[in-house]
Amino acid sequence: MLIVRHRGFTLIELMIGVGLLGLLMMLAFPTFTTMAQNARLRGTAESILAGLQSARAEALKRNQTAEFLLMAEVPDDDLYTGFGANTTGPHWAVRILDTAGVPVAFVEGRSALEGSGVSNTADLYARISAANLPAMGGAIRFDSLGRTNVGATNATFDVQPADPNQCRANGGDRRCLRVVVTPGGRVRMCDPSVTGSPNDTRAC
Repeated sequence: MLIVRHRGFTLIELMIGVGLLGLLMMLAFPTFTTMAQNARLRGTAESILAGLQSARAEALKRNQTAEFLLMAEVPDDDLYTGFGANTTGPHWAVRILDTAGVPVAFVEGRSALEGSGVSNTADLYARISAANLPAMGGAIRFDSLGRTNVGATNATFDVQPADPNQCRANGGDRRCLRVVVTPGGRVRMCDPSVTGSPNDTRAC
């Protein structure tokens, strides 16, 4: 009669396997961390892009002025008339204004804490730094033709870590992004670290 003996792993083989697995995880951890942080930066930039596009679309659809604003407080649709704009967010909202500039309707808002995995805005990895915003409280308004109130210079929203030196444009390895709004109402996302061909759509 044939006897089949099943051979298992020895303790030494198991220890070697666990050691190799741990080494591989240590080598891969920085890459996973960078990927996760880049994803957070992109998620924040895409959220701002979506909010601005929503404001422009509402202005065109309703034939009224729509306003996009960054806010320090989480947007509450019952309190939209008292929203205050700033240049660092981290939350945003879109509302409709009448011909006198008075808010008359809430469109939508987004809390930066949604899907972030943190419960405090101070713990958010991605930070917003807006520049060249209009003087009127930092809000961007789209008129019924989709044009903005930003004047002659593009408005920008830079999304980056608390330490900007981590960005590729500054010698780091994080892919920080920028959302640009033109006076004519065009909204796009770009990468400040891309400095190649002028025809590269990723470049700012």
